[in-house]
Amino acid sequence: MLLYRLNGIRAVGGGIVLRLCEGRFGVTRREWVVLALLHASGPVHSSALAEKANLDRSAMSKAIVSLVRKDLVARASRRGDRRYIELSMTEAGMALLERMIPVMEDLNARILADLDDREIVALDGLLDRLQASVHALERESAPWPAADRRRGGRLDSAERGS
Repeated sequence: MLLYRLNGIRAVGGGIVLRLCEGRFGVTRREWVVLALLHASGPVHSSALAEKANLDRSAMSKAIVSLVRKDLVARASRRGDRRYIELSMTEAGMALLERMIPVMEDLNARILADLDDREIVALDGLLDRLQASVHALERESAPWPAADRRRGGRLDSAERGS
């Protein structure tokens, strides 16, 4: 059960990242992801950043509002189009990342310590392939009906085709 095993790794590793982010650096895990992606991309439109982070617009908006409030990210709207919001790092955001990145790199190195260089390269390639497979499956599954969670996660018999 691949997704179960990956979720287990994410849950334990994510807990470590959560403690580091919130306890040591004062940002949430989601804010860390946004900061790291913004650092890698440079100034970018908020929807492009949401796509890179695999976040819906609402989650991205909450993270951005919080990061702006903390003076780690700046927002600027395009002249003539207030809906277009470009995000960029502030000096405080850059200073925070300069402290965070070495800690996160060390954490990644410790997680991968039992793998040799060849295995790390192979794992990276396998993860790329799995990600592509999941995205293809996501496109294929788009028309599948979703359960109505408000009613206990079940479809009624008419919706199931019974």
